[in-house]
Amino acid sequence: MLADPSLSLTEGELSLIEAHLREQYRGVFDDKMIRAHLHEFVESSFADNLAAVIAGSSRPGETLLDIGAGYGAFVLSCRRRGLDAIGFEIEPFEVEIARQRLGRVEPGGDATETFRKGDAGRLPFTNEAFDMVSLLNVLEHVPDYRLVLREAVRVLRPGGRLFIVCPNYAAFRREAHYHVPWMPLLPRPLAVAYLRLLGRNPGFFQQHIYYCTNRGVLGALRTLEAIPASLDVLRLEHPELISSTRAKRILSLLRGMQMYPLLKGALALNFYNPFKSAVTVVAGKKASQ
Repeated sequence: MLADPSLSLTEGELSLIEAHLREQYRGVFDDKMIRAHLHEFVESSFADNLAAVIAGSSRPGETLLDIGAGYGAFVLSCRRRGLDAIGFEIEPFEVEIARQRLGRVEPGGDATETFRKGDAGRLPFTNEAFDMVSLLNVLEHVPDYRLVLREAVRVLRPGGRLFIVCPNYAAFRREAHYHVPWMPLLPRPLAVAYLRLLGRNPGFFQQHIYYCTNRGVLGALRTLEAIPASLDVLRLEHPELISSTRAKRILSLLRGMQMYPLLKGALALNFYNPFKSAVTVVAGKKASQ
């Protein structure tokens, strides 16, 4: 449940989005996964909680660009908390829904400026235009994530923060969209054959999924003179960012056993693990000399 009910979607919007998702993810998602996607990424409590954490460490009016803004949940949550946030998204349907939501919660707001459509590899913004940039579950959907990172760092002011979350395809894990066991960097022809063998439609994988890795993202950020740090440590300090109830219980138990410093150190080390399940980074752009 979103903290502010005004950010929730109308029944009509939910119906349109569900129909769109069923078409977009035909042969990828079942009914349960459609409902989970609506909850986790469309009416997103994680986005709402992350917005609260970021706003709590920012000055009112600081600027934020959310690349791959989707249906606008994160941007709207940031704006509600006093940040000057805008979204950039390539899918016209998602941009239109995001603009409708803005019109409902900010009557008179400039929807076309707040939610803009375009390619993340060619951002139409000047250098150093934003205090913060976010890429939440985006990099795995772009053919060249290094190009997108270069653009993100370009529009970020020196000393600004870049937030990144995406699957690590060098890990032994379930594929983030099909939710089936996945081998690290499974060769794409084999991946297509594997999905067909499971009776799943490989079209979404072929057209919309591109491998990105923890090692690759961290290396690209260093090349771009952005200093990466672990977003997982931020989750320790703000358990509301942890989606797993079991993980929250374990964290509470470890806190009670006075093992928090040890856990924080372990997570800091795991940040560089090339096989960790997800890329979770907050990077600071080096200040000008």
